[in-house]
Amino acid sequence: MLLGLSWGEWASITTIIIFMAGMVSLLFKYVVFGPFQEDLKDLNKNFKALNDNLREIRVSIEELDKRVDEHDRRLDRHHERIKDLHDKIRGGSY
Repeated sequence: MLLGLSWGEWASITTIIIFMAGMVSLLFKYVVFGPFQEDLKDLNKNFKALNDNLREIRVSIEELDKRVDEHDRRLDRHHERIKDLHDKIRGGSY
């Protein structure tokens, strides 16, 4: 006996409480959150697509950075050649 109830009565009360908690859980799962599950799946799919797009953009930016660096080096070489030619013309060796 505990608090005036026998162990069998305590087992019955515990069983009823666990059953009710399970029913409330199922109610929330299928009635409350059920309609949102399809929207959540679509949102998850959109996030994956967005992440894939961002990854592709990041790769494209890296490739563009490489190209810009190469063009910058070529521009520096052209600048040096123009400066050398300008010096030759002004120096009288033309």
